[in-house]
Amino acid sequence: MLGESVPDEDADMLRAVCSAAAAELESRLRRGASSDEIGETFVTAAAMLAISMYMELGSAHSGGVSGFTAGKLSVQLGGASAAALKKSAETLLGAYLDSGGFEFVGVQG
Repeated sequence: MLGESVPDEDADMLRAVCSAAAAELESRLRRGASSDEIGETFVTAAAMLAISMYMELGSAHSGGVSGFTAGKLSVQLGGASAAALKKSAETLLGAYLDSGGFEFVGVQG
C-alpha cells in the first residue's frame, strides 16, 4: 500500500493508523452495509482517513511520507489539511455511514 520510501520509524505508525481508520469506518457503517460490498470506495475512504490521522500525529511534516497509493487512489501531500482529507473520506462514504442517531425523517405540516 505504501511506497518503499517510508522511514522505518514511521512504518509501524502508518500500519497502525491504516488499521485504526478502517476500524473506525467499519464501526460507523449503517446496518446492512459492509466494507466488502462497498469495495474500492471503502478502501479509498479508509486510506484518506488514515493519512489524515497520520498528518494529525505530526509525522507527515517531519520528513515522513509525502504521498501514498491505495487501490486506484493516489494522494500527494502538499497543502492538504488533515481535516479536509477526513471530511472527503466521510463524504465519499456518506451514503453508507450511520447518521449517529440524528436523521431528518419528515415534517408534517
